[in-house]
Amino acid sequence: MTPDPSSPTPALDDAMKLFNAGKFADVITLVSGTSDPALLLLAARSYTETGQYDTAGYLLRDLIQGMPASSYLHSYLADVMEKTGDEHAVSEYATALILDPENRPALRSYARLLLARNDLRGAIPSLRSLVRFGSDPADIRLLMKTLTEVGEPEEAAALHVQNFGEDEFSPEYVEALLAAKEYQKAMSVALRGWNTVREVVYLRLDLEALSALDPEAAESAYRSALDSFEEEQLEDDDVAQIRFSFVLLEKLLGHYDAARYELGILVKSRSDPVYRLLEAELAARTNHADEANTIYRQLIAEQCGKDSEVADPAMQELVINRFKVFLDAVRTKEEVAGIISVLLSSYPTAVCLTQIGAAYEDARACTQARDWYYRAYRADYIHGGISYAGFLKRLGEDRECETVIRYILTNVTRASDVELVAGEVLNGKEAMYRIPKVMEQVLTRLTSVLEKLSSNGREMLAVGLLYAAGDALERQDYEECKWHCLLGLDVMPCYPAVIKVEDFMQLLSQAKGRALAERPALLEKNSWLVDAADVSEPEPAANLLDLDEREQQVIAFLREHREATEMDLRSVLGTRRVTGIVNGILTKASEKGVKILEKRGVGDRGEIYGYTGE
Repeated sequence: MTPDPSSPTPALDDAMKLFNAGKFADVITLVSGTSDPALLLLAARSYTETGQYDTAGYLLRDLIQGMPASSYLHSYLADVMEKTGDEHAVSEYATALILDPENRPALRSYARLLLARNDLRGAIPSLRSLVRFGSDPADIRLLMKTLTEVGEPEEAAALHVQNFGEDEFSPEYVEALLAAKEYQKAMSVALRGWNTVREVVYLRLDLEALSALDPEAAESAYRSALDSFEEEQLEDDDVAQIRFSFVLLEKLLGHYDAARYELGILVKSRSDPVYRLLEAELAARTNHADEANTIYRQLIAEQCGKDSEVADPAMQELVINRFKVFLDAVRTKEEVAGIISVLLSSYPTAVCLTQIGAAYEDARACTQARDWYYRAYRADYIHGGISYAGFLKRLGEDRECETVIRYILTNVTRASDVELVAGEVLNGKEAMYRIPKVMEQVLTRLTSVLEKLSSNGREMLAVGLLYAAGDALERQDYEECKWHCLLGLDVMPCYPAVIKVEDFMQLLSQAKGRALAERPALLEKNSWLVDAADVSEPEPAANLLDLDEREQQVIAFLREHREATEMDLRSVLGTRRVTGIVNGILTKASEKGVKILEKRGVGDRGEIYGYTGE
């Protein structure tokens, strides 16, 4: 286990006392000018606490250069990166845990960050470790909840029994039983919880279990529960969920008027668009078409009229699609396209423009559809571009589709956007992965952001490599098939959703069985890399960094003079912001593992900088 570099020694007592007392500015003053790593770490943590993240990051990266195997330094740096929204925070936490799997602060932060990014499967191994190390009931229940949400409710229920026993109850346990379709047992546990602690959440879960077992009996139980709540004038989120579940049950039973009545009570106090959508659907089912039409149009205006910062594209798309279904029942496809075009053309967002294109495509008006899809592409090259590429693929224009995908992948910068495009290519109904060059571009782009990918992104890369391995097998290129299989096994996440190790093993077995003669794929690739490294010219250190104009001026001056003071560089650059510029260079160099300049102390003319690059 890597020791925590923040462990105190007698020489650090004063600084530690100040730090623990929250006197971070005093800590920074006290350790100024020191070269003691422990004191520098305290300074870095103090800079973090005071919001000076750039300086804290620089100090931590400098310390990591001297102690690269320190798990705690990497986790402290990850904390700083997380606060600044740096995507690399996840990979920095991962590095800390690779160095020391028992670094519990890093473990907890890593799991929390992955859950915040909705990377539930990626968080499961960390949550498992937390449970194994501490057996904290809160950690166990969080792991149970996560397992249930990713479709592993049986494991969540078994975890509860293992740690708490079958007689103990919790909402997470009941939800796991419900998801596993153990309705009788779920109802029994929920009823025991309700009778013991009288928390409404258990009554809600009990009623949901009863609905699955006996909908007619559940209808009566729901009415009785809601009547008692009204008598007590109790109306909170759990009661609202119970009422909404009752509305859905009434709809399932075909009691639309009763469902409308109960939903009306909800809509009066809550403006959830999901409630409003159901209200419109029920109005249509009870022959109140004009009312349904009004509700749909109001929802579209509310959702599509929001600023882009607060708009929910998924909700916009859902509302428009439901409205189109409503219109399809009473209008021709051509009429629907005209209505949708008039209604949405005043909202120039990718979602609205794409929906107009889709309406014209349904009406077989290809020219108008292409025009609106292209407008969506121009409005938002990622979301609109994906829709336009799918339209081109449906038309059979594979080369144009490939061009659009190439443009998107060339220009996206965030790993989440790369995953979005890859997901559409691999899982979309258009099967764009069948276009070889599109598939090649997706694999290349996913690989380029591998460290930033979520577990879902890593699994998409593994699926893409499985496709590539299968294609290579069909071409009888057995070495390439083996290479893609080995890469796919390497990038697979710890907890995959749709792909298994056996998928690659089956292809590997076929490749090994069909090959007349073969060379070891890993040794061949390795030797190529070694040979390439031997013959290639070393790249200058500065060329490895993405330096702006002023940073390039600093490096050019230092390369020529080998050493310079802060005042020298002020004269060269014509600015007083030399320290910030130098810190920026040091940060970029640290991220790339390059040593290009260093600070050599402080003199009469300010800080002294020396050139150490090649």
